[in-house]
Amino acid sequence: MPNKIVVLEKPIVGHRPLRQLEFREPKFRDLMELGDPYVWVPAGEYSRRVDDMPAIEKYAERLLTEDGKPGDPLVLDQLGIKDTRKVREAIVGFFQDAVETAASKTSDESSSSTQASMPEPSTT
Repeated sequence: MPNKIVVLEKPIVGHRPLRQLEFREPKFRDLMELGDPYVWVPAGEYSRRVDDMPAIEKYAERLLTEDGKPGDPLVLDQLGIKDTRKVREAIVGFFQDAVETAASKTSDESSSSTQASMPEPSTT
């Protein structure tokens, strides 16, 4: 899964201006320590996603990367609301992409697992 890039509405001022943020894919240890960043709750006939904001914050701080190295999580404090929402969706997107990929693989496997045909008896 490729890294996710969040293009900022308002650049962050630091050692150098940042116009985008990059987040690496979560790995095993990340998931085991932080858990899922959202849950699905029943809402009548449907269900809706409820974000776990503290988990998303921890993921954003942990997954932030710059030039292949861990990024400075303090830059996140400078984000405005629009950019904060973009970061939230990027983090949640990793998990939704993983679920969609798994669901797609499962449906592909079930559609390709047809019964083997038995050979026709020979008439000799």
